Amino acid sequence: MKAQTVLLISMAVYFCLIVFLDLKFQLLRDTSNASKKPYSFSKVQMAWWMGFIMSAFAAVIFDKNNAAAFVPTFSNGALIVLGISTGTSVAARLIDSSDQSGQLPRIQDQEKENIFLDILSDNNGVSISRLQTVLFNLIFSVWFFIKLWKNLDCFDAAISKLGVNSCSTITDGIKTLIDGIIPDFDSNTLVLLGISSGTYAAFKTTENKSTPPPAAPPVNPPAPAVG
Repeated sequence: MKAQTVLLISMAVYFCLIVFLDLKFQLLRDTSNASKKPYSFSKVQMAWWMGFIMSAFAAVIFDKNNAAAFVPTFSNGALIVLGISTGTSVAARLIDSSDQSGQLPRIQDQEKENIFLDILSDNNGVSISRLQTVLFNLIFSVWFFIKLWKNLDCFDAAISKLGVNSCSTITDGIKTLIDGIIPDFDSNTLVLLGISSGTYAAFKTTENKSTPPPAAPPVNPPAPAVG
């Protein structure tokens, strides 16, 4: 099967499975006492990147031109992105656990159903720090998909030019080509994604710790009428 077809099918199956598990088991929701729990940005981010990278892995393995069924070596950048998203989810879970032990009301206990507003909002509404993190993740995931698509095209063209048949088990050259298919992220991109996720986690520590409003001053009773 053509690699791009495998890629699209893998992504469709994966994200349909994620939606089903969320509807059935609230997979992407915050830890909450609400009956309709809000979506968790950190869980959505981790599921998002896992879908792109796992689908890339499947596309390479089941590419019809990968005759020897070589397993691609993940690029360092892809592994670090998975680590950033996983670390963000762990940090968010620890922060939520700490907030649950306090007495202040939590924004996560409010009933919500809009995934976009949920992942973009903190206790003060839509947050610029969350918007920044969402946009960076969205932009680089689109780049990852486009680059992967082109790399698969280049691999297929290279195999056709070499004239390798479907029974070939050539190792060195083919394995090198396969290892270059899954896109890598440069260090600046990884730093940017790490900073944006770290900023989200830092602001999250304060979203349930707002100071309660000061008590209203007592109202003096009206003075008795004279005469």
